[in-house]
Amino acid sequence: MTKQFRWRLITETLTERQTATVDELVGILRVSPATVRRDLAEMEELRMISRFHGGARISSIQSEEPHMIIKSELNQKEKTSIAIKAAKLISDDQMVFLDAGSTTFGMIRYITAKNITVVTPGIPHLTALCERDIPTIALGGPVRPETQAIAGRQTAEMIESMYFDVAFMGVNGIHEKIGFTTSNESEAITKQTAIARSTAPYVLADSSKFSHLSPFAFGKLEDAVIVTTSVPDSFIESGARYLLTGGRAGNI
Repeated sequence: MTKQFRWRLITETLTERQTATVDELVGILRVSPATVRRDLAEMEELRMISRFHGGARISSIQSEEPHMIIKSELNQKEKTSIAIKAAKLISDDQMVFLDAGSTTFGMIRYITAKNITVVTPGIPHLTALCERDIPTIALGGPVRPETQAIAGRQTAEMIESMYFDVAFMGVNGIHEKIGFTTSNESEAITKQTAIARSTAPYVLADSSKFSHLSPFAFGKLEDAVIVTTSVPDSFIESGARYLLTGGRAGNI
């Protein structure tokens, strides 16, 4: 069992039960007490949970939005196909905005375009891009530990001084009437600004994101093309623009 999967089970258990003891988690995960304690210590450092003597409870931050480590474990097959499709949309010699998030992170290994420059607010993305020797510009501003993203007014101001040939955005929810939404106002500001500064903005969304509404909107459906595996009928009827991993496009 991978660490990501253990952490997902721990988070789900604490969300359902409010609290759990180390012994209870040992029984659920079927690993040693030492492994559970080590996982809980690492999760507490990332502000995902809060420990007490003999157990742990979910943190208020984690109850609002799962940590990126957890999100990277969800819908992996779907996210991989979206990441591959999105990476192919990058052409040689382009300026690229790559948003924070697990699916945009997954794009990095599949990028084949030459002579590009990537701008990103994603902290894990910086390391992955550097490992591939892709020229990268890091954005400045406050860091959100739970999403490992740099976001806010300062970040948006930096983006406003740039121009992107193409941009790839993460999303928490897509609503047929509200549009693209996320769970945090600072990240909404960053995403909205990047879309405005891009000639070809895309939103990467697995099927779980449709008909889901998060608190902060960062764009209308007409503001970007959705890259996904399938689109519900209600979104096709809404006029949303989309590009499916199988190759079919709509309203583009």
